[in-house]
Amino acid sequence: MNLSYREQSIWGSLAITLIVYGYYFATVFSGAQPSQIDRTALARLIGAVFVIVVIEIAYHILIALKSKVEPKDERDILIETKAYRNSYLLLVADLFMLMGTVVVFGLTPLLTVNLMLLSVVISEIVKYLTQLFFYRRGI
Repeated sequence: MNLSYREQSIWGSLAITLIVYGYYFATVFSGAQPSQIDRTALARLIGAVFVIVVIEIAYHILIALKSKVEPKDERDILIETKAYRNSYLLLVADLFMLMGTVVVFGLTPLLTVNLMLLSVVISEIVKYLTQLFFYRRGI
C-alpha cells in the first residue's frame, strides 16, 4: 500500500499513542499506582508525555527524510477539520460525563486527572481514526 506522508504520519502517531498511553493507563488502572498524587505518580505522568513527544519527533523526522512532504491542499484541510470536529465533540461529552462522575462518586484527584487525560487521549485517537477513514474513503 502506497501511503502519503500525511497517512504515514497519522498511522505512526496512532500507533505511538496506543502503545505509550496503553502501557501508562494499564499501569495506572491496574492498581500499581497510589490513590493520591505523589512524586512517583507525577513522574509517571510526566514521563509518559515526555516519551510520546520524543518518539513523535524522531518518527516524524524519519518519515520526512524518507518521503516527500507535500503541502496541505483543500482536501487535507477538509479532512483535518472533520477529524477535529469529531474529536472535539467527543472530548466535550467525555468531560461533561467526568464532571458528573466526580460529583457523584467523589473521585480522588489522581484518578480525576488520569480520567481527564484518558478523555484527551481517546479524543486524539478518534481524530486519527477519522482522518484515516476519510483519506481511505477519499473525500
